[in-house]
Amino acid sequence: MALNNCKECRKEISTEAKTCPYCGINNPGVIDSNRRVGLFVLVLMICLGIFVVTRHEIAGYQPPEKAQINENKVAVVDKVKQIVNSRQSSSAQSLLLDSVAEEASKTPEQSVLQILPKSPAIQELPKQELLEQQDKAGNISSANISQTMVVQMLEYALNAGGLSHESALQQLKQQIENSSKPEQGNKKAARAVNFKGLVALKEGGFNKAVELFEKANKLDRSDVEVINNLGFSYLRQGDINAAQQAITSALTLSPGRTTAWENLGEVFGKKGEVNKAVACFSNAYRFSKDRLTLHQYMKGRNEKEDDMRLKQAREKVINWAEINYLNSSKNTQQKESVRHDLVDTKK
Repeated sequence: MALNNCKECRKEISTEAKTCPYCGINNPGVIDSNRRVGLFVLVLMICLGIFVVTRHEIAGYQPPEKAQINENKVAVVDKVKQIVNSRQSSSAQSLLLDSVAEEASKTPEQSVLQILPKSPAIQELPKQELLEQQDKAGNISSANISQTMVVQMLEYALNAGGLSHESALQQLKQQIENSSKPEQGNKKAARAVNFKGLVALKEGGFNKAVELFEKANKLDRSDVEVINNLGFSYLRQGDINAAQQAITSALTLSPGRTTAWENLGEVFGKKGEVNKAVACFSNAYRFSKDRLTLHQYMKGRNEKEDDMRLKQAREKVINWAEINYLNSSKNTQQKESVRHDLVDTKK
């Protein structure tokens, strides 16, 4: 027989007793249902509390692999900032372009302008008309990248005329040519005004020529001839900085334009930056389709040149071209001449 305590007087009685022999209560060994329910609810609340606390701890837990990924992202951002702030040399510009392209692909909503430094050879100008070329066309980022690549072409040519960077120069030229350009405007109207500008330029009316070429440039922002003529007019007018900006913009449209490189060489020569002038003239020879004609033009200009710094720059590049380019050009012409003579003989 099992024993239990009376639920009322707590004295020891049989579990089978119907009444307590001490206090007389019925069913003294049975716990009432209310106490059972209360005990169950208490246990349920304890379990629920344990579950909630455990769940918050799990939600706040971060696996070591995820934490490492976040640290790597922070490290990449820091590295890009260090490149932008510390790299200023010409070799760093190439590395910077790669970094910009990589980061732009990861964060497409971030403008390239936010991380691309201003090129040292291109100055900001008060001529807002020139800057509108990129603003209205919506190509600000691509235009700045193209300008940076033009500067890189100039930097490469500073070293022995760029002979050791021929492939890199050609690659940069191709990249600029493949980049987005301003939409074509009213080309016919722009060329009509451009013709009037050329007449004014020939007559020595440089101020009038600038006015006309600026008007033509507004009519068609994509016309490289117009903006190159505008840069040349600025140069003749004496506004060297405006000339540099306009001619550089022309090279972002056509990086192999010989006249633009020759005009930019004149700009640097006027500024007294002889080495940069020589580099520009070297690129003019490099991309010229008729180097012998260009050579005669350069020699003729130099015979009449009054600016000694510009004269010095042309003299250097004339000698450089005769050694590195013109011998091969002359040989090619001689071979072509012999070939035509043989063809005529056969006839």
